[in-house]
Amino acid sequence: MLLSAPELLDPNFMHTVVLMCQHNEEGAFGLVVNRTAEARVGDLFPDHPDLQTLELRVREGGPVARDTLQVIHRFSGSLAESTGGLDVGDGIRIGADLESLVQGAGAAAALEDNARFVVGYAGWGAGQLDMEISTGSWLPLPTAADLVFAEGQAEEVWRAAIRRLGGGGASLAHVPPDPTWN
Repeated sequence: MLLSAPELLDPNFMHTVVLMCQHNEEGAFGLVVNRTAEARVGDLFPDHPDLQTLELRVREGGPVARDTLQVIHRFSGSLAESTGGLDVGDGIRIGADLESLVQGAGAAAALEDNARFVVGYAGWGAGQLDMEISTGSWLPLPTAADLVFAEGQAEEVWRAAIRRLGGGGASLAHVPPDPTWN
């Protein structure tokens, strides 16, 4: 995972927690997991017999391709096998066969606890993310399912994640993005 540094002022990424899905020499791809949209999953699937009533709020995954939808889930065992997806750490999978996910998960409550529907993504060109990490714009943190599936205000989730950094992370959680805001 990556946490935006307190001083990162880009409105697309200020105080974000990003689940990294791919990072190689060609570039990087991740999903912001701590920002929710006004839309609910049921709004995206008004005609789907199982999803149309799902009240789970959609996540805003980033500024790129906001017309795409990704599913993050933490189902395990046979359900994880039947739904598919790529394991990105700490029992989290990205991607799923939607019908298998809905049928296998059963109740809406299981989806609300264990799945997130994400619109858009964060993307970086070749070498771009490495440069941004080296300049301190992004702070790496081991992948943590409880943060990826956390509910609450974006700021609260980011602060909880920053406190996990150790070595001064707790104090970073209270630094304003711009010192003139003090």
